[in-house]
Formats: sequence, structure tokens, C-alpha cells
Amino acid sequence: MENMDKTLLEMQEQMKQLKDKLETQKIVNERILRKSCSLTISRLRLKSNLPIVFGFAGILMSASFLEMGLPMSFVITTDVMMLVAIVATLLTNRHIPRLDTDMVTAAEELGKYKKIHADWIKFSLPVLALWLIWLIWLAVKEIGLTGTELFGAISGLTVGIGIGLVIGFKLRRDQLNAAEDLLSQLKELKGAE
Repeated sequence: MENMDKTLLEMQEQMKQLKDKLETQKIVNERILRKSCSLTISRLRLKSNLPIVFGFAGILMSASFLEMGLPMSFVITTDVMMLVAIVATLLTNRHIPRLDTDMVTAAEELGKYKKIHADWIKFSLPVLALWLIWLIWLAVKEIGLTGTELFGAISGLTVGIGIGLVIGFKLRRDQLNAAEDLLSQLKELKGAE
């Protein structure tokens, strides 16, 4: 009987040690998940702020349109478009969650970020197309480009916009992928808590 009591006590002690180890492991796993979430949030913030930098660069470069002979109304419209894009990006980036919020709120904010970000293209591409049509029309009517000059201008514009679209779509894909990664990490972190 005494032997069974001793064995039972040893088993209880081993069970307690095992529970302590599991709790320690859970804490370590949660720390690793939080660190991973933090890195993903940092990466998402960096990629989400790049369009703001590009927008300001576009505003600074729009003055060169005046040197080409384009009217001030076109330059002002271009600057307003860039400012709208910058403000929209800033408003969208407000929905990138912080880790100090609860996981449900963070996931909801991330969902809003993804939706706004995905819907933005429905507005921006048609506006860009109208802007391009106006630019080409101004190049023909206001500046008087014809023949080789017009072909060169349109070729340069096509290459520049093509490169810009490739960079923009890659950046957009990276942002949405980072948001999806973060969402899965938040779900995993919620399960670990």
C-alpha cells in the first residue's frame, strides 16, 4: 500500500512537471507568434507607405509638364490626383492593426484594410485611363505633336506606364499577401492564447 502511495505521488509530481513544461512551451510559442506578427506588420506598413512616397515624387515631377507646354489645368489636375491617392493610402493604412489590440479587433481592421485596398483599383485604373487620354489629346492639340514626335511620346509614355503598372501591381500583390499572412498569424495567435 505504501508503495502504491509513493508511486501515485511520483506520478502526480511528474504530471505537475509536465503541465509546467507545457505552460512554458505555450508562452514561448505565443512570444514567437507575436514576434512573427510584429515583423509582418512592419513589412506591411513599409510596403503600404511606398505609394505615399511615389505620390509625392509624382507631385514634384508634375512641374515638368509645364516645361513640355502642357496647360496649368493639367498639372493641377495631376497634383490633385496624386493628393487624392496619398490621402486614400493614408486612410487605408489606418486599418493596419496594432498588436496591442485584441485579436478580434485586429482581424476586423485587417479585413477592412484588404477590402479597401482591393476596391481602390476599381477607381484608380479608370481615372488613370482618363488622365492618359487627356494627356495624349493635349499632346496632339496643345503641343502639336505629330508623326515621329507623337510616336516617340506615346512610346515613352507606354514604357513608363508599363513599368509603373508592373511595380504597382507587384506592390499591391505584396501588400495583400502580407495582409493575408498577418491574418493567418492572428488566427494562430488567437488559438494560442
